[in-house]
Amino acid sequence: MTPRRLALAAWSLVGLLFTGGLVFALILPLTGAGCSGAGEEQGGRLHEDEDEDEPPGPALFRDVTQAAGVQWSCRNGEEFGHTAILEQLGGGVGLIDFDGDGLLDLFVVGGGYFEKYDKDLAPRPEVTTPKPPDELATLSKPDRRCKILGHPCKLYRNKGNGTFEEVTDKVLRLDGPWFYSHGCTVADYDCDGWPDLLLTGWDRVALFHNEPADPRDPAKGRRLVDVTRKVGLDKVHTWGTSAGFADLDGDGFPELYLCCYVDWSWANHPNCVYATQTPDICGPEAFRGLRHRLFYNNAGHSFTDVSETVEVDKGPGKPRQGLHEGGAHSSKGLGVVLVDLNQDGKSDIYVANDMTAKFLYFNVSTPGKLKFVERALESGTACNEQGAVDGSMGVDAASYDGSGLPHLFVTNFERQRHALYHNDWRPGTPLEKHFFSYRSTSSGVAAIGQNFVSWGTGFVDVENGGWEDLIIVSGHVLRHPDRVQRGSRKQRAVLLRNLGNGRFRDMSKRGGAYFDGIHLARGLALGDLDNDGRVDAVISHVNDPVVILKNVAAPDNHWLGVELVGAKYRDVVGARLSLEAGGRTQWRFAKGGGSYLSARDPRHVFGLSKENKVGRLTVTWPNGNKQHWDHLAPDRYYRLTQGKAEADTQRGER
Repeated sequence: MTPRRLALAAWSLVGLLFTGGLVFALILPLTGAGCSGAGEEQGGRLHEDEDEDEPPGPALFRDVTQAAGVQWSCRNGEEFGHTAILEQLGGGVGLIDFDGDGLLDLFVVGGGYFEKYDKDLAPRPEVTTPKPPDELATLSKPDRRCKILGHPCKLYRNKGNGTFEEVTDKVLRLDGPWFYSHGCTVADYDCDGWPDLLLTGWDRVALFHNEPADPRDPAKGRRLVDVTRKVGLDKVHTWGTSAGFADLDGDGFPELYLCCYVDWSWANHPNCVYATQTPDICGPEAFRGLRHRLFYNNAGHSFTDVSETVEVDKGPGKPRQGLHEGGAHSSKGLGVVLVDLNQDGKSDIYVANDMTAKFLYFNVSTPGKLKFVERALESGTACNEQGAVDGSMGVDAASYDGSGLPHLFVTNFERQRHALYHNDWRPGTPLEKHFFSYRSTSSGVAAIGQNFVSWGTGFVDVENGGWEDLIIVSGHVLRHPDRVQRGSRKQRAVLLRNLGNGRFRDMSKRGGAYFDGIHLARGLALGDLDNDGRVDAVISHVNDPVVILKNVAAPDNHWLGVELVGAKYRDVVGARLSLEAGGRTQWRFAKGGGSYLSARDPRHVFGLSKENKVGRLTVTWPNGNKQHWDHLAPDRYYRLTQGKAEADTQRGER
């Protein structure tokens, strides 16, 4: 076994020991999933006739980046030679209709770089394999400080003709210099009816408020103004990654959950060597995880950090105040999705952590008071089917099997299966009996193998056939991985077809030229850029330009698009939608966060296949109220406003 394999195995065991002690004993009975035995290295296969890769056919996506006029890359500064863990995360992309013209605009995170080259600083301590933080503390710590700087982010306005116009200097106003940035998310934090933008990264965040460029003349358009200091987020000095908004206490204004990573710094920057015997980036095992942050929304005026004071029931004998503390074997957050998992109208919080147990905060808040019950371990969502922790990055939720419940999907590191957790909740089930079953193997997801280091992901009905498929983008973190694909750390994207029976099949050969190549991908944002009812994809890369993939699936299948608007523009995350058509019911969920470092189209698209008539569309709002719309005409978008009987037609008609 190579040193790298030994290190991974050792850290999996360490993670197991420090994430509750009895993880293995607790998880297996809950999930009902066992080891796959022979063939586990490739992920294992069941039902070979169903899991065979789909043969090539007409391409489903076409790369239109050059024609769109988008030319920007998220750069990580690796040319400075530091091999800092800061460089591995990359950046995301965001879709936001900032000017309200019905077209999704594009925000591209810039990343960062360093003031000095590694060769110009004092030597680092030698470490042959990643070491735990307590051992790193005994190493000498020479002064290797240099400034961490940021590349600009870019905002592109969608012109509606397949092209984008770069409008950063006209629209996006950041107070001070750019910082080393990673992720973004979109929400209307002050409930004024306009989407706002949050940027995350190293040592700070930035919140941009969407407001008129000239309050006296609406025709002069919109701008995104830095209000970080105004709302109190200027006090955030941590390493933030993915983030998500949701109204957690039912007052209409969305709270902010911020994933935080590890305590890397120039004073804690060892030199790690793996199987290739070449200095490389140290893994998360070499650092302590940071406590994540939760910010209470004060009616859209400001945010209060309640990370250490919020009431959280973590189990017997554990403190009931504050989110999980960081530590050597805790936290290290990379992905988050906020969604109602048990139909109580309250958005729960599920967090993907890197080589530590994942978090699941069930929301039991009341108006004006936040309160949670953390049950990832007990519910079966903290670890994999063997009770070991994974290196988890991206996350999404969907009712992939038509059950009406959101199930959880998580992308993981190489030599690990991507995790599909089936939500086994039933009406009347209390939190202590709310379990998930591990379905990665039985669903066919594991059949793609374990050669991927995967990040951005999302459920999407690519061909509008009526079942949500899965897209996964990947790319290695090490400069010199001991297992490479085609001699490169770049990896292929994966497209999994939903077969409609709870199973998936690899149809990447249908994806198009992008899926034929290999990439160093990170963020993925899904959205309908041209309002034709076919959901497109935008993918960010490390040190390579962002890519726009137009969905060119055959347009024969019908569809129905929905945008939800809360009463008085209240936050709608936690709402669920059901559509009766073609003899079955489809489900969608209003979610906060999701994927990795990225923000997708908030609209919901239902694929109808050949069905040209629909029955009843039902929206259950977060406050529990239900509204119905019957026999909406397909092949167009509708804006559904809480409390309003009529459905407003939006762009998207054929």
